[in-house]
Amino acid sequence: MKIMSGTFWALMLTACSPAPSGVLEGAKHAPIEAASLAAANIDASHGSIADLRTGMTKDQLVATGHAIIERLVMQEGDEYVVMDVSLGDDVIIECWFDDGRVERLRTTAEGMSDQKGIGIGSTLAELKAAYPGGRLIVGNEDGRRYANFVSHSRVVFEMDMDALPQTCFHDESVGCDMRPDLRVRGVVMHSGPAG
Repeated sequence: MKIMSGTFWALMLTACSPAPSGVLEGAKHAPIEAASLAAANIDASHGSIADLRTGMTKDQLVATGHAIIERLVMQEGDEYVVMDVSLGDDVIIECWFDDGRVERLRTTAEGMSDQKGIGIGSTLAELKAAYPGGRLIVGNEDGRRYANFVSHSRVVFEMDMDALPQTCFHDESVGCDMRPDLRVRGVVMHSGPAG
């Protein structure tokens, strides 16, 4: 099992995903109805996004009946199986596998939120109000930039790095967390606490 922690998690969250390479044979099904997406939320207590959860096996994921595209991603010298699950209406959930189980879920789909109403497009000010113990972590390690809001839960909010000055990625003390209008661009659900 690959053990990852600290800064490595932050780096994992900012990976650039390559284009899907193929459709998992036999796993293409009709998408769920749009009305179902209204109830599709990010649930940290259960480690789930919609009806997908961390810890699922590939067979369990296929059994959900969603359209799935499987691809391989090289990251930090390791190869990962990633299954892109379509919930319809351009809602894609990336399911990253480690040791045969979903280790994390990631989405950039608008319209999904957690129990506190935080999701894609939420501002840093809204994150701080909803998670007063959380913090923004910005940096650059081995040429990979990251800007993530962590709150000592399974969920990490990826922030819009393009809205930050380059100095933020070299010196965290420059006040990058003073940008209350900085917005969430991705949500990652881990199998365990992420920071």
